[in-house]
Amino acid sequence: MLRLLFIIGLLTACGGMKEDKREVSKRQPDFHFVGSVYMLGKRAGWEEMEAYKVEDGWEFNERMYIKVIMLGLVKEMRTEVRAKVKGDGGIRRLRFFMSTQDATVEAVGEVKDRKFYVTYKPAKGGPQRFNYELVGPLLTPQTFVFAAAVGLLEDGTYSYFDPSVASFMEAKVKKESDTLWTLNVQGIIVRAHVKDGKLLLQNQPLKMDIVAQPPQKAKAPVEPFNVLSLYAVRPKGVPIGDLKTLERLVLRLYPISGNLVLDFANQKVLESRGDTFTVEITYPKELKASSSPPPESLRKYLEPTQFLEVDDPQIKELASKITQGKKTDLEKARAIANWVYTNLEKRGSVTIPTAKQVLKEMYGDCNEHATLYAALARAAGIPTDIVVGLVYQGDGFYYHAWNVSWIGGQWVPVDPVYGEFPARPYRITLQHGSLEKQATIMAVIGNLNIEILKAEHSR
Repeated sequence: MLRLLFIIGLLTACGGMKEDKREVSKRQPDFHFVGSVYMLGKRAGWEEMEAYKVEDGWEFNERMYIKVIMLGLVKEMRTEVRAKVKGDGGIRRLRFFMSTQDATVEAVGEVKDRKFYVTYKPAKGGPQRFNYELVGPLLTPQTFVFAAAVGLLEDGTYSYFDPSVASFMEAKVKKESDTLWTLNVQGIIVRAHVKDGKLLLQNQPLKMDIVAQPPQKAKAPVEPFNVLSLYAVRPKGVPIGDLKTLERLVLRLYPISGNLVLDFANQKVLESRGDTFTVEITYPKELKASSSPPPESLRKYLEPTQFLEVDDPQIKELASKITQGKKTDLEKARAIANWVYTNLEKRGSVTIPTAKQVLKEMYGDCNEHATLYAALARAAGIPTDIVVGLVYQGDGFYYHAWNVSWIGGQWVPVDPVYGEFPARPYRITLQHGSLEKQATIMAVIGNLNIEILKAEHSR
């Protein structure tokens, strides 16, 4: 399944940043928040924030604990944020640390000369470095609610960074009333309810609420629940029928908000009225093969990214080995999809995957499969991207990730975790691209409704 806890921006930023011990260690925090985390009304864990006034701003520390069930396994996530926050609410320095049973991820960032420089340090492999141009003071989901509570913010444009998905975007901050501040990031909304300098309630994306409570109550033991099932969408309308013979699906999706891409590859928008979209998803019954180079306009779908190390010698060597003797893009793509499906162990994982990491670990869920397939296909000269959205699984649509590859002059859906080539049209595309693009689906998770209008099958 799609790495739900990352995409909703649940995981926070973190630990080990040097602080002025002389100023902050011997006194009570100037700001303190403890609360329970609720996901669609179910208690999933707790969050605690502390902040200390120092000469040039604030030293901010946030810790979060989440316990849920994913793919039948209990997953515990611990994160910590440490940040130096300036008087305008913006971050000067940031450190992010996340730990699960699967992996640890650390990121260190600093604002300098109106740029934000951040380095990710994965548990395995080399560091990944990025820099971003700032359009205003830099916020994270956690420092936003703190800055709102202590009165550091003003209405206006800010830069926004979510370290859990390496997502950097422009944000609008607005004071809605004496007790409510909102952060709007391309339709992703965060709300901070404050009173007299105290944070009472946070409304995070995906209908996740963090409610102020006494520490003993907030940190009480958690009874884990199936988080993927909780956020699955149960469709209305006609039955979808046999998935193995499905050739065309027409759906109504609502309410749609934010920066999503519903018209891509084998999915077309037939009609849109306000926040309601009707889409058609088709099965490419006839695949053509080509041995010609892909169009120049698709070059970006061949390039390496921070998560797809296409130029890595191991990735290139494996792609060459898998496609040895194959002459066309169709033969190569099919061989790579089959190799990933056959060789990658299907196991739930909560990480920020890179292709090199997946190749070393050789297990994962849909994210790991889609990441490795994309890197190998690009290395083999096949334009390929990662798609995120939903897949039907008997009782509803679940969040999922798969691929599309440019084969024989058309985009072909490929699902290496299901072993479908091409993939049947019971998958709904919401976005495609890197983790930063994938984060935009937070705008609809927890709110989306689906009505099946038509389901056509082969005879």
